[in-house]
Amino acid sequence: MAVQDSAENPTRSINRELSQRRGWILVIAVGLAVHILSIVVGLRPAGPLCGSPLLPESQAAEMADAQLHITALAPECYRNIDAAAAPVWILMAFGVGLVLLGVAVRIIGIRRSLAMPAA
Repeated sequence: MAVQDSAENPTRSINRELSQRRGWILVIAVGLAVHILSIVVGLRPAGPLCGSPLLPESQAAEMADAQLHITALAPECYRNIDAAAAPVWILMAFGVGLVLLGVAVRIIGIRRSLAMPAA
């Protein structure tokens, strides 16, 4: 005698619910990881004697320009910082967007589960 699943198999509905839960948690975790990665990348110096995109102070380059009469070292640092800032801000926005997407998916899931009639 073979056991047949009914149309409303509780195991399938539980597995579907768990996969949806894992999905939004995974999206939030990836979003946080991308955001942390953007901070790590943003704190790396843009060049020798240069600051980073998140800490753009290049006092060493400015002092080298003033003391050693090296021309255009500080402006070059600030150009490098500006060029490195775009990917950092894009990564930050992408990470925040993923976190917000995961939260929105969770809210929609909660509302749908509350709207479903109890069996």
